[in-house]
Amino acid sequence: MSKKKISQKPGSQKRKRAEAQPDAGRRKFIWIGAGALAAAGLGATGAYKAGWFGTAQSTKQSGGAIADYQTALVAVNEMLQQHAREIGNASVLIHAVRGFGKNFTLADGSKAVDHLCSRYATDKEISGKRYVYFLRSAEVHENSFLKTFLEAGVSFDQPVTAGGRKYTLRDLAESGKALFRCDPKDLFKYDDIQFRYDPTFKENRQTVTGQAADSRGELLHEHLPWGLIAFSTLAPAGKSSWTNAYGETINLEAVIDRAMAEYESTCALGEQSLMSGEPAPKNFRDEIKKYSCFGLHSVYGFLSCVKNGYTGDGMPDRVKQMMDLLSYRLKGDAEAIDQEYAQAAAQDRATPPHLVEAFKLRARVKLFGHAFEAINYARLHKLVTFTPAEEHRIRDGEQAFYDSLVKMRAADWEMLRKTLGEKFVSDIVIALGHAARAMKLLTTQNPDTIA
Repeated sequence: MSKKKISQKPGSQKRKRAEAQPDAGRRKFIWIGAGALAAAGLGATGAYKAGWFGTAQSTKQSGGAIADYQTALVAVNEMLQQHAREIGNASVLIHAVRGFGKNFTLADGSKAVDHLCSRYATDKEISGKRYVYFLRSAEVHENSFLKTFLEAGVSFDQPVTAGGRKYTLRDLAESGKALFRCDPKDLFKYDDIQFRYDPTFKENRQTVTGQAADSRGELLHEHLPWGLIAFSTLAPAGKSSWTNAYGETINLEAVIDRAMAEYESTCALGEQSLMSGEPAPKNFRDEIKKYSCFGLHSVYGFLSCVKNGYTGDGMPDRVKQMMDLLSYRLKGDAEAIDQEYAQAAAQDRATPPHLVEAFKLRARVKLFGHAFEAINYARLHKLVTFTPAEEHRIRDGEQAFYDSLVKMRAADWEMLRKTLGEKFVSDIVIALGHAARAMKLLTTQNPDTIA
C-alpha cells in the first residue's frame, strides 16, 4: 500500500488500549453449553440446535458441515430480528436498521428510527445557536446514527427530539458538520475534547464498548470513519469545505487524504506476512485493533468517499490496494484470531477448548461481516474491479463467513446470555447488523433501497 508521509505522533500519544488483547477484561472464559461446537471438531454436538447442520439445509464435505448462502441469510436474519428486539438498546437497534432498513420495527410495531430519534438525542448552544446530536453513550461512534440514517434513506424531515425541542434529520446533518473538528495536519489534536460532548460518556464507555475510556487516538480510531461516510454524502467532492461552529475551516478532502495515509501506515505492518499467506502478524494486529472493528469501518469509510466523488490524491488506486490487502486479511486475520484465543486459553489451562469457541466465533462474525459489507459495497457501486486471484480469496472467505453465521445461529443463545452476560450477546447482534447488510447489498433485499 501507499507509504505517504504522515505527521509524527508525539510520544505521549503512543496508544495502548484494552482492545489490543482479545476481549480484555474477560480473560476467564465461561462455560457456554454442553460440549464443544461440533463443527470445530471439538467433540460433542450439544451446543448445536437441530436443523442447521447435517440436514437438507447444508451438505457434508470432508466430515464438516458446509453452509450455503441461503442458509446463512436465513440464520442472520432470524438472529438479528429476534435478539435486537429482545435486547432493545440503542446500539443493537441502529444495527438492526443497518441490516433490515429504515422500516425495521420493535416488538410493539413502532419503528426503530422513531424510537432512536425520540429518546437519544440532545442539544447544546454554541455562540447563540443550538445544535442537535446523539448522545455518545447511545451511538458510541460520533455520527454513526447520522450516517446510518443517510444510507438507509431516512427522510430529511424525520423528527428528532432533544430536550423537549423539535428538530429534523436535516438539522442533525447540519449540526454534524458544524460540530466536527479535525485538523488534517494533526489528526490527534482534538482527541481530548471528544469526551466533552456527553458528560456521561467516560462513565458509560466501559459498559457500552468494553474498553477503557482513553481519549488518545479517539477521533481517528473511534469516530472519523462514520464522519467520512456522513460528510462525503452531505458534502460531495467540489463542496468539501465549510466553516464549523467554532469558526474553523474544515477541508474534508485534506482530512480524507491524511486519514488514509495514517491507515496505510498501519496496513503496511501486515502486508508482507499477509500476502505470503501467513496469519496477520502481531505488530499489525496490535495496531489495527486500535481501530474499531479491526479497522474495517475505515475501509468502508474510504470506499464511501470515493463513491461520493473524492478521487483526488490518488484515492481510487489507494482504495484498490486497500481492498487487495483486505482479500488477504479474510484468511490471515481469521487465522490470527484463532491463534490469539488459543494463546489466551493456554494461559488458563483449566479452561476446556470449547469455552474459547464462543469468543472466537463472535470475533469471526465481526471480521467477516464488516469485511464483506465493504467488499459488496465496492462491488455494488463498481468502486473496485477484483482480479481473479482476489475473487478466489474472497470466495474462500465467503464460505468461512457463511459457516460462522450458521454456527452462531445454532449456538445456545440463552446459555450465552446467562453465563457471558447481556453485553456479550449485544456485541454479537451488533456484528450481525453488518453481516446482514453485507449479504443483501447485491440483492433486491438491499436495506438501503427499501421504500
